[in-house]
Amino acid sequence: MIDFKELPEDGIKFEQLIRELLVLEGFDTHWTGVGQDGGRDLVVTEKLIGDLSEYERKWLISCKHSAVSGKSLGREKAGNITEDCRAIGAEGYILVTSTQPTASLITRLEDIELKQKIITKFWDSIEIEKRLLKPNTFSLIHTFFPESSKNYMWRIYNAFSPAFWAANYKDYFFYLSCRHSNTYPYLESIETIVSLIEKVPIHKDKETGWDSHFLRLRAVFYDDKHCTHTAYVDYIYPKESRKDNIIQPKELRDILFKAFTKKEHKVMNMPDWDFLYVPEYTGSDSFQLDHKRYYEQYLNEFATGMARKNFLHDWVFQIEQLEALEKESRINAAKREAKKKA
Repeated sequence: MIDFKELPEDGIKFEQLIRELLVLEGFDTHWTGVGQDGGRDLVVTEKLIGDLSEYERKWLISCKHSAVSGKSLGREKAGNITEDCRAIGAEGYILVTSTQPTASLITRLEDIELKQKIITKFWDSIEIEKRLLKPNTFSLIHTFFPESSKNYMWRIYNAFSPAFWAANYKDYFFYLSCRHSNTYPYLESIETIVSLIEKVPIHKDKETGWDSHFLRLRAVFYDDKHCTHTAYVDYIYPKESRKDNIIQPKELRDILFKAFTKKEHKVMNMPDWDFLYVPEYTGSDSFQLDHKRYYEQYLNEFATGMARKNFLHDWVFQIEQLEALEKESRINAAKREAKKKA
């Protein structure tokens, strides 16, 4: 089970957890102002698509962190629900607590729904944990609960065919596939691939943010006929990065070759690396490290072990791509500078 006592008593981390959970579930989510109890509520827009029209419903999400004390959340802690919802035009209210609401608070929520025509729900610690165990939100356990996450290293879900799986490991989401077998590759081999990726000293970019470069595993294909693995990895970096802040393909390949010691060789042969350089606006609020667009267009390649792009293993070609992007970045910067002076 997840221990919500790992989150600080002030409730700020708990609020951030719920916000990230809602964002990853696909909701348009914003903070409200600071409430009377010093906490921040969230406003969520739910988009409903019917047969004849589309409809949006606004929800007020109130986060109450009481796991440190261990006490159930009483009705006096919920504030004036009706007034808070009316103030922002919310049709629904969700109370989120890291313990559980008291019977009197549940009765109050039911009474508001009946008399004030505001839809009310509550998420207790059990409901939150259930939502965190989904493939798209699993990484939050490792982000917010370092101790509890030790009990949640792997989750594997069958997808599409008997030889294709979706998997969570640590804070990664990726696909697993096998050439012949109807079972996924040895997990020790996948853990070795992840450990190799994590050995790469990724550059920290002062201009666009210290933590704006990422290496993300997207899939592993296992050719069980020849006992070889293909690891599909994205190198995500800010669009405005200078070339000398990006690990070049040849350098990246050399780093991984040197990291593959006798210890790793006892587990598996050196994998084939399928790298894709992905420039992004990493500082944007809409940036998501494991967005579905990084996966959906390459599902066939992940399932068959094929390269994602032509000339993928031609390192000279990839360097030329990077140089073209750098040239484009310089041109755009010059245009902005000229526009300022005009």
